[in-house]
Amino acid sequence: MASTSSSSSSTEWYKGNYLISTSPNLLDASAINVAFDSPEVYWAKAMPLDTLKKMLNKSLCFGLYELPQSTASLAGRASPTQIGLARLITDEVSFAWLTDVYVLPEYQKQGLGKWLVECVNEVLTSWPGLRRVMCMASSTGEEAKEFYSKMLGLSVFESGKGQHGLVVLNKTGPGSVAALHSDD
Repeated sequence: MASTSSSSSSTEWYKGNYLISTSPNLLDASAINVAFDSPEVYWAKAMPLDTLKKMLNKSLCFGLYELPQSTASLAGRASPTQIGLARLITDEVSFAWLTDVYVLPEYQKQGLGKWLVECVNEVLTSWPGLRRVMCMASSTGEEAKEFYSKMLGLSVFESGKGQHGLVVLNKTGPGSVAALHSDD
């Protein structure tokens, strides 16, 4: 996995015929919207393109792309095909919320999701002031919990007790596809 940084502060990683880039210029909002509208990305839904673009612009996005294979495509400088995404909502110093991690089904089982999260982790570990990384996964999804625990060192949040105990508060909005229910 080779990574390079450009003067515009985006980073790129190459592996075989694939590219991961933090360049916002490569993001394909239409392709992301199609993925958001698919059953595999069950936590999201398609949205108006201007709204989606605003969301992407306010995030640190890791786009996963398949590179063009033909020399004609390369000569024509065809854009790579977006096949995945990982999005950090972050101040890029102390906090990051990882969300919208997906790889299209036809590209799964090739280690691309693992590579995508490794690239996210490479960026996160470069921030000396990082205090917390969070993400939300299905409470019944043991595979997801194990994956993020192994790849990023995340653990199920334990609030603790007393003066230093913490809680996570949540409010779902109209863009939420699944309301969270407490087991009272």
